Amino acid sequence: MTELGLPKHDGEGRTVTAEFPLFHLTNVYVPNSGQKLDRLGYRTEEWDTDFLNKMQQLEKGKPVIWLGDLNVAHNEKDTWNEGAKHLVKSAGTTPQERASFDRQLGAGFVDAFRHLHQDAMGHYSYWSQRAGNREPNKGLRLDYFICSKDLMEDDDDRKVVVRDSYIVPDELGSDHCPIVLEIEMKK
Repeated sequence: MTELGLPKHDGEGRTVTAEFPLFHLTNVYVPNSGQKLDRLGYRTEEWDTDFLNKMQQLEKGKPVIWLGDLNVAHNEKDTWNEGAKHLVKSAGTTPQERASFDRQLGAGFVDAFRHLHQDAMGHYSYWSQRAGNREPNKGLRLDYFICSKDLMEDDDDRKVVVRDSYIVPDELGSDHCPIVLEIEMKK
């Protein structure tokens, strides 16, 4: 499945969903709100809501993992310069985007990296190339693995469980770096 099934979103090439025997996996590029925030309303009021509805529909059948560039630095641990006055007016760090992401997590989903590394700071997945921010590690964490809560719990009944999530900042080639989710599939 390569779209959400809604004409107002489809055609942007934003999602690819694969169904595996034990879970659904959706790769997503969440729309950027724009340098002038001209797409902020669309992103937070329409896209985020409709995408969450789609993930909740999929979750009715089996656990869900969604991953990719979510274009939000969720909180103060996810940005190098939290408190800078311009952040509230910058795409990815607006109060609206952060609140929208809070709603998605509040609907029963888990940020795997933050769940497993609650106090981690300085772990970013994006750096401005224009500003030369990679080497001094002045970045944002914009890339995530978001999982159904069930995948984070390990007991005898679980057939798949998340074991770790981490960022690979030394991998070059883009203004983003790879992120990793390690899962165990039990027999």
